[in-house]
Amino acid sequence: MRTEEASVTESLAVIARLARTAEAAWLVGGSAGLMLRGLSLPRPPSDLDLYADEPDAARLHRVLAPYAIDHPEQSRTELYDSVLSHYRMGSLQIELVGGFTITHASGIYHTETREVLLPEAEYEQVDGGRIALVPLVHELLFNALRGRDDRTALIAAAIAASSDRERHERLLRTIIARNRLSPELTQRMTRWVAGESQDGQR
Repeated sequence: MRTEEASVTESLAVIARLARTAEAAWLVGGSAGLMLRGLSLPRPPSDLDLYADEPDAARLHRVLAPYAIDHPEQSRTELYDSVLSHYRMGSLQIELVGGFTITHASGIYHTETREVLLPEAEYEQVDGGRIALVPLVHELLFNALRGRDDRTALIAAAIAASSDRERHERLLRTIIARNRLSPELTQRMTRWVAGESQDGQR
Protein backbone atom coordinates (compact mmCIF):
# COMPACT_ATOMS: atom_id res chain seq x y z
CA MET A 1 0.00 0.00 0.00
CA ARG A 2 1.35 3.45 -0.89
CA THR A 3 2.19 5.85 1.94
CA GLU A 4 -0.59 8.28 0.98
CA GLU A 5 -3.22 5.56 0.87
CA ALA A 6 -2.03 4.11 4.18
CA SER A 7 -2.27 7.55 5.81
CA VAL A 8 -5.82 8.03 4.50
CA THR A 9 -7.02 4.59 5.58
CA GLU A 10 -5.43 4.84 9.03
CA SER A 11 -7.10 8.20 9.61
CA LEU A 12 -10.44 6.91 8.31
CA ALA A 13 -10.34 4.02 10.77
CA VAL A 14 -10.01 6.50 13.65
CA ILE A 15 -12.70 8.82 12.24
CA ALA A 16 -15.13 5.94 11.70
CA ARG A 17 -14.69 4.74 15.28
CA LEU A 18 -15.28 8.23 16.69
CA ALA A 19 -18.20 8.94 14.34
CA ARG A 20 -20.02 5.84 15.56
CA THR A 21 -20.05 7.26 19.08
CA ALA A 22 -21.55 10.49 17.72
CA GLU A 23 -24.14 8.71 15.55
CA ALA A 24 -23.17 11.05 12.72
CA ALA A 25 -23.76 10.45 9.01
CA TRP A 26 -20.83 11.36 6.77
CA LEU A 27 -19.11 10.43 3.53
CA VAL A 28 -15.62 10.60 2.04
CA GLY A 29 -15.31 12.70 -1.10
CA GLY A 30 -12.72 14.39 -3.27
CA SER A 31 -9.48 12.84 -4.45
CA ALA A 32 -9.22 10.53 -1.42
CA GLY A 33 -12.61 9.02 -2.28
CA LEU A 34 -11.53 8.51 -5.88
CA MET A 35 -8.25 6.94 -4.74
CA LEU A 36 -10.10 4.50 -2.46
CA ARG A 37 -12.13 3.40 -5.49
CA GLY A 38 -8.91 2.61 -7.33
CA LEU A 39 -9.16 5.43 -9.86
CA SER A 40 -5.87 6.57 -11.34
CA LEU A 41 -5.04 10.11 -10.22
CA PRO A 42 -2.13 12.22 -11.51
CA ARG A 43 -1.17 13.10 -7.92
CA PRO A 44 -1.92 11.48 -4.57
CA PRO A 45 -4.52 13.23 -2.36
CA SER A 46 -3.17 16.23 -0.48
CA ASP A 47 -5.91 15.97 2.15
CA LEU A 48 -9.03 14.06 3.17
CA ASP A 49 -12.47 15.59 2.49
CA LEU A 50 -15.45 14.59 4.62
CA TYR A 51 -19.02 15.66 3.78
CA ALA A 52 -21.96 15.87 6.17
CA ASP A 53 -25.15 17.82 6.71
CA GLU A 54 -24.61 20.70 9.14
CA PRO A 55 -26.08 18.95 12.24
CA ASP A 56 -23.95 15.85 11.59
CA ALA A 57 -20.87 17.99 10.95
CA ALA A 58 -21.38 19.57 14.39
CA ARG A 59 -21.60 16.11 15.99
CA LEU A 60 -18.46 15.00 14.16
CA HIS A 61 -16.57 18.09 15.23
CA ARG A 62 -17.26 17.34 18.88
CA VAL A 63 -15.67 13.89 18.67
CA LEU A 64 -12.84 15.03 16.38
CA ALA A 65 -12.02 18.03 18.56
CA PRO A 66 -8.73 16.53 19.88
CA TYR A 67 -7.42 16.65 16.30
CA ALA A 68 -8.88 20.08 15.40
CA ILE A 69 -6.67 22.91 14.14
CA ASP A 70 -9.57 25.40 13.98
CA HIS A 71 -13.28 25.71 14.74
CA PRO A 72 -16.26 25.25 12.40
CA GLU A 73 -16.83 28.47 10.51
CA GLN A 74 -19.10 29.57 7.70
CA SER A 75 -17.08 29.87 4.51
CA ARG A 76 -18.44 31.68 1.45
CA THR A 77 -16.62 32.17 -1.83
CA GLU A 78 -17.81 32.97 -5.34
CA LEU A 79 -18.49 29.24 -5.89
CA TYR A 80 -18.82 27.59 -2.49
CA ASP A 81 -20.85 27.99 0.68
CA SER A 82 -20.38 25.61 3.63
CA VAL A 83 -19.35 25.30 7.25
CA LEU A 84 -15.68 24.27 7.29
CA SER A 85 -13.44 22.87 9.98
CA HIS A 86 -10.00 21.29 9.74
CA TYR A 87 -8.12 18.56 11.58
CA ARG A 88 -4.73 16.88 11.45
CA MET A 89 -3.94 13.23 12.03
CA GLY A 90 -0.25 12.59 11.61
CA SER A 91 0.79 14.25 8.35
CA LEU A 92 -2.74 14.21 6.89
CA GLN A 93 -4.97 17.28 6.91
CA ILE A 94 -8.70 16.62 7.05
CA GLU A 95 -11.42 19.03 5.94
CA LEU A 96 -14.96 18.57 7.24
CA VAL A 97 -17.52 20.21 4.95
CA GLY A 98 -20.95 20.83 6.45
CA GLY A 99 -23.98 21.70 4.34
CA PHE A 100 -22.08 22.20 1.07
CA THR A 101 -23.57 24.33 -1.73
CA ILE A 102 -21.93 25.22 -5.05
CA THR A 103 -23.32 28.11 -7.11
CA HIS A 104 -22.42 28.57 -10.78
CA ALA A 105 -24.00 30.06 -13.88
CA SER A 106 -24.87 26.48 -14.90
CA GLY A 107 -26.71 25.71 -11.68
CA ILE A 108 -26.97 25.65 -7.91
CA TYR A 109 -26.33 22.32 -6.21
CA HIS A 110 -26.84 21.70 -2.48
CA THR A 111 -25.59 18.43 -1.05
CA GLU A 112 -27.98 16.44 1.13
CA THR A 113 -25.96 13.74 2.81
CA ARG A 114 -28.50 11.77 4.81
CA GLU A 115 -31.48 11.97 2.47
CA VAL A 116 -29.88 11.86 -0.97
CA LEU A 117 -26.23 10.81 -1.05
CA LEU A 118 -25.92 8.24 1.73
CA PRO A 119 -28.68 5.93 0.41
CA GLU A 120 -26.76 5.69 -2.90
CA ALA A 121 -23.25 5.63 -1.44
CA GLU A 122 -20.62 3.07 -2.30
CA TYR A 123 -18.60 1.48 0.49
CA GLU A 124 -15.00 0.47 1.03
CA GLN A 125 -13.71 -1.79 3.78
CA VAL A 126 -11.24 0.03 6.02
CA ASP A 127 -9.78 -1.69 9.08
CA GLY A 128 -12.73 -4.03 9.36
CA GLY A 129 -15.35 -1.29 9.01
CA ARG A 130 -17.34 0.11 6.10
CA ILE A 131 -16.59 3.63 4.90
CA ALA A 132 -19.22 5.42 2.78
CA LEU A 133 -17.93 7.17 -0.33
CA VAL A 134 -19.69 10.09 -1.98
CA PRO A 135 -21.54 8.69 -5.05
CA LEU A 136 -19.79 9.19 -8.37
CA VAL A 137 -22.73 11.21 -9.72
CA HIS A 138 -22.09 13.82 -7.02
CA GLU A 139 -18.40 13.92 -7.94
CA LEU A 140 -19.31 14.24 -11.63
CA LEU A 141 -21.66 17.17 -11.01
CA PHE A 142 -19.34 18.90 -8.55
CA ASN A 143 -16.43 18.78 -10.97
CA ALA A 144 -18.58 19.83 -13.92
CA LEU A 145 -19.71 22.93 -12.00
CA ARG A 146 -16.14 23.88 -11.12
CA GLY A 147 -14.85 23.27 -14.65
CA ARG A 148 -12.56 20.32 -13.92
CA ASP A 149 -12.75 18.55 -17.28
CA ASP A 150 -9.92 16.19 -16.31
CA ARG A 151 -11.92 14.94 -13.34
CA THR A 152 -15.25 14.72 -15.18
CA ALA A 153 -13.63 12.56 -17.88
CA LEU A 154 -12.16 10.23 -15.24
CA ILE A 155 -15.40 9.97 -13.27
CA ALA A 156 -17.63 9.58 -16.33
CA ALA A 157 -15.43 6.69 -17.47
CA ALA A 158 -15.79 5.03 -14.04
CA ILE A 159 -19.58 5.39 -14.23
CA ALA A 160 -19.60 3.96 -17.77
CA ALA A 161 -17.65 0.94 -16.51
CA SER A 162 -20.03 0.41 -13.59
CA SER A 163 -22.19 -2.70 -13.43
CA ASP A 164 -24.99 -0.74 -11.73
CA ARG A 165 -25.80 2.07 -14.16
CA GLU A 166 -29.40 2.17 -12.91
CA ARG A 167 -28.29 3.36 -9.48
CA HIS A 168 -26.32 6.25 -10.99
CA GLU A 169 -29.24 7.22 -13.21
CA ARG A 170 -31.65 7.09 -10.26
CA LEU A 171 -29.46 9.39 -8.18
CA LEU A 172 -29.04 11.81 -11.06
CA ARG A 173 -32.82 12.08 -11.46
CA THR A 174 -33.15 12.81 -7.73
CA ILE A 175 -30.44 15.48 -7.79
CA ILE A 176 -31.95 17.16 -10.87
CA ALA A 177 -35.37 17.23 -9.22
CA ARG A 178 -34.07 18.75 -5.96
CA ASN A 179 -31.68 21.36 -7.40
CA ARG A 180 -31.58 24.11 -10.01
CA LEU A 181 -29.43 22.95 -12.91
CA SER A 182 -29.43 24.49 -16.38
CA PRO A 183 -30.92 22.45 -19.25
CA GLU A 184 -27.48 22.29 -20.88
CA LEU A 185 -25.80 20.93 -17.75
CA THR A 186 -28.67 18.50 -17.18
CA GLN A 187 -28.27 17.17 -20.72
CA ARG A 188 -24.51 16.78 -20.33
CA MET A 189 -24.89 14.95 -17.02
CA THR A 190 -27.55 12.66 -18.49
CA ARG A 191 -25.34 11.78 -21.46
CA TRP A 192 -22.31 11.07 -19.26
CA VAL A 193 -24.26 8.88 -16.83
CA ALA A 194 -25.72 7.02 -19.81
CA GLY A 195 -22.17 6.11 -20.82
CA GLU A 196 -21.40 8.77 -23.42
CA SER A 197 -17.92 10.25 -23.23
CA GLN A 198 -17.13 13.95 -23.36
CA ASP A 199 -16.47 13.74 -27.10
CA GLY A 200 -19.91 12.22 -27.69
CA GLN A 201 -18.73 8.63 -28.12
CA ARG A 202 -19.86 5.57 -26.16
